[in-house]
Amino acid sequence: MSAPAKVFVVSHTHWDREWYLPFSRFRVRLIDVVEEVLDRLENEDGFEHFLLDGQAAVLDDYLEVKPADRERIAALVKAGKLSIGPWFILSDTFLVSGEATVRNLLLGDEVCAEFGGASKAGYVPDAFGHIAQMPQLLSKCGIDSFVYTRGNGDEIDKLGLEWTWRAPDGSEVLAVHQMEGYCNAAALGHEELWHAFTKRKVDPDRAVAKVRELFEKMDGESDGRIRLLMNGCDHHPPQREFGRVLSALREAFPETEFVHSDLSSFLEALRAEGREAKSWSGELRGGKRHPILSGVWSARMYLKQANDVCQTLLAGIAEPTLAAAHFLHGRDYPAGTLDAAWRQLLLNHPHDSICGCSIDSVHREMETRFAGVVQTAEQLLIDTTNAIAPSFAPDATDDHETAIAVVNPRPVRRTEVVERLVVLQPEGPDWAELGLYDEAGNAVPFEVSEVHYVERF
Repeated sequence: MSAPAKVFVVSHTHWDREWYLPFSRFRVRLIDVVEEVLDRLENEDGFEHFLLDGQAAVLDDYLEVKPADRERIAALVKAGKLSIGPWFILSDTFLVSGEATVRNLLLGDEVCAEFGGASKAGYVPDAFGHIAQMPQLLSKCGIDSFVYTRGNGDEIDKLGLEWTWRAPDGSEVLAVHQMEGYCNAAALGHEELWHAFTKRKVDPDRAVAKVRELFEKMDGESDGRIRLLMNGCDHHPPQREFGRVLSALREAFPETEFVHSDLSSFLEALRAEGREAKSWSGELRGGKRHPILSGVWSARMYLKQANDVCQTLLAGIAEPTLAAAHFLHGRDYPAGTLDAAWRQLLLNHPHDSICGCSIDSVHREMETRFAGVVQTAEQLLIDTTNAIAPSFAPDATDDHETAIAVVNPRPVRRTEVVERLVVLQPEGPDWAELGLYDEAGNAVPFEVSEVHYVERF
């Protein structure tokens, strides 16, 4: 085995907001983890950096409970000691729309801007496969890298640890496969990963043996001499006795420079080596080294259906209709309300949520979020169309000459059958004499399928 020239040790935690516990229970643990991260970054010599899982939603979750720590987080981000973003959440891109994926990056950037800016490393540690357009989306957001674990098929044997991923439009990013996954150097000095949550004694020799094993596996996968060790795992607190472990590694591998740093610095060093990387185009949908759990694409299908309804309502109906109301009729565009609905929807898109592979209570909470998105979009549509279309015909002599407005949110003319529930006052019309006419007075065919009487208020 040839010793690496330089090794970047990236401490991190992979934070599933909800999974085998619901969100509120996991957040109790998140508070403890982030508090320890902040304390150690501020006070512990040699503990130089921490990666907060590439998703900005954890900042919202933490600061809702600990708002006084906002300035501490911002100071550490600006000092280059804490990496946040670039995503809002870590989604499963095979189960959400392209628009949702773009919104995910945009919202992540917006949240991180309040603290000094998002990391520009395209970190996607645990999604169950990746769409072919990912390099294009990342590139358009100023991100030229993709650090991942799952998705490769047989091509990984030829590509190795570092390669160029090309999108259908020709966009390219530097892809870095995490050997043994995003937990490859987690809980160093412990026998089991879960011992990271305990007070068990750290064994530096065990840490050295683990890293030596990783180096041997990496040796045949990369022509370069720059290596990445991911020091963390699911919901893990920062590495215990980190300084002692790092000293043991430096002593065991005297020819190797170990730095406690971030993904961006690792990627910069990797590029500086100047090696010509092999390239690949297409989806990452294989499970050769890490399973992608493809069964999740059809698990709890009602979640996928509800998600499709929400995405269509927001991007396909509400936003174009409200934009038309703004530009054609002078209505205020409710950007804040729509952004809140997108944020609520994105909270259902993490890979353990939209995939339907969590406990029942998690998915019950998702149904409530979906319902909230639908209610917001529908109410915006109701209020806006009521404002721009008269409730009654312009020459109405009484409340029974009701005008019906039909809105087409598509950018092309359409011929459709329109279904509409018209709510009238309790006395209602004489159904036998009811007629429907267009603006020119021409009769329009219709049938009454259902009648419901409700009080006006």
